[in-house]
Amino acid sequence: MAVVGGLPGGVSRALTANPEVQHICDQVKAEVEKKEKRKFKVFIAISFLTQVVCGTNYFVKVQVGDAEFYHLRIHQALPHEQGKLTLSGCQGGKTKKEAVVYF
Repeated sequence: MAVVGGLPGGVSRALTANPEVQHICDQVKAEVEKKEKRKFKVFIAISFLTQVVCGTNYFVKVQVGDAEFYHLRIHQALPHEQGKLTLSGCQGGKTKKEAVVYF
């Protein structure tokens, strides 16, 4: 679990995405595509925030096209629940300059 800064319940500062966050996004890509009824040729994690709850919420900005971005909310369960990932929400129509925030 890549908890970075922040207190339980609080949201961390924005960080540049790393390979672990990209791996998390890769695991929910098919679910996002199903929900949005489209396929993404690119799905690159750009930046993220974390929130420590009963597990970890990840708020991730993902590039899905040349100038098209999505914000994802992904929950990773605690280790005793095998760290299961759940897509809790996604927001399309975001821009490169638009900061990923809690939603």
